[in-house]
Amino acid sequence: MSARDQILRKIEPLEPVNHPGDFKGASIDFDFRASLEVVGARIMTKEELEIVFPGRRRYDKTLDGLSLAEVEVLEIDGEFVVAENGAIWLTEEAMPHRVAPFICQHLVINVKKIVPNMHAAYEELKKPNSSFGLFLAGPSKTADIEQSLVIGAHGARSLTVVIHP
Repeated sequence: MSARDQILRKIEPLEPVNHPGDFKGASIDFDFRASLEVVGARIMTKEELEIVFPGRRRYDKTLDGLSLAEVEVLEIDGEFVVAENGAIWLTEEAMPHRVAPFICQHLVINVKKIVPNMHAAYEELKKPNSSFGLFLAGPSKTADIEQSLVIGAHGARSLTVVIHP
């Protein structure tokens, strides 16, 4: 008998696990504010935003990606925020350039809609309205250099979310 066969004979079969069920219709109540804060975003009102970033402006699609490197504060619109994990769905139409959320120093995203979980988010995505989109959760962060957390290493240093009623 080969070593492989000996090893395989020692493996005990696992007990079957039942599927947890359908989450699509579940009414799970997530605290979207806590989810956003966990990923490093801050939530502000329109009034607070005027105080913190008075000089912000929107940039149109005439700018190329490299011109956006000089942008200190970029304000764009998100389609919706996912309450369970703080991810915001962004489409190409809302950005001056695809690189915009990653090349600016501070990112401000306005959202009007909150969905409870990723199941609901993917239902929203079944209504295609863009050729390009992405989920963004919080400012850029990495901890792969000596296990030290660095904010803004690969993108925006801060993310501010404004929830509009």
